Amino acid sequence: MTTDQMKKGAAPDQENAPSKSNCLKHNKETTILAIMRDGRSLNRFEAERFGDHCLHSTISTLRGKGYQFFDEWEWVPTRFGKEVHVKRYRYLGAAS
Repeated sequence: MTTDQMKKGAAPDQENAPSKSNCLKHNKETTILAIMRDGRSLNRFEAERFGDHCLHSTISTLRGKGYQFFDEWEWVPTRFGKEVHVKRYRYLGAAS
């Protein structure tokens, strides 16, 4: 440990650690966007597998940031043997 590090209170193992500002932020928005950019479409139940429990809210946030999605209603079976009406979202690209 250098004298400067001791003065600053930096731990030796943190000497070469990346700064938090340079790290890619992984959250549900980046996860869903990456999945959909790969050509996959999702409905709310499929998004659950990726940790998104409120897909319509995530899509709304991404739309607010300039990303475009196509959505359409579909019927899907539930685990209780019935069907429910949900939206399927497809990524169209970023607004130009």
